[in-house]
Amino acid sequence: MPDRPCVVLDTNVLLSAILFGGSPLQVVDAWRLRGLFDLAISPEILAEILVKLADKFNLPASLVGEWRTLLSTNVKRVTPVHEVRVCRDPEDDKFLATAEAAGAVFLVTGDKDLLEIELYGTTRIMTPRAFLDLLGESRWWLPK
Repeated sequence: MPDRPCVVLDTNVLLSAILFGGSPLQVVDAWRLRGLFDLAISPEILAEILVKLADKFNLPASLVGEWRTLLSTNVKRVTPVHEVRVCRDPEDDKFLATAEAAGAVFLVTGDKDLLEIELYGTTRIMTPRAFLDLLGESRWWLPK
């Protein structure tokens, strides 16, 4: 088991952290500021985040650029090797494929379709709040 577990955050968790704060921001800060886990990201997830920040939410180019740099340099970049077709919404499969490719211990999401799966391979799927609850536990990333 690595010193720090590998975690995938879905696009909505990252967008919520950037735009609204709350539990999603606490999760991002646990990675970015406290170094409690390694964040895994695929090119497809990164592109989706950046497009939504720039186009859907019309954030300034400088802020989008800051997040592009952060999410390009301080992460475990992975390219999924298997196509995954598990989710009701095919757009969600990229998160499972990224978790599989990264060997992620957790996938943090607010998406009900993903949350219903609960476990994909060895990846536990949970809400930002549930993930934060684990952060307070000793050796929190080890399987129960």
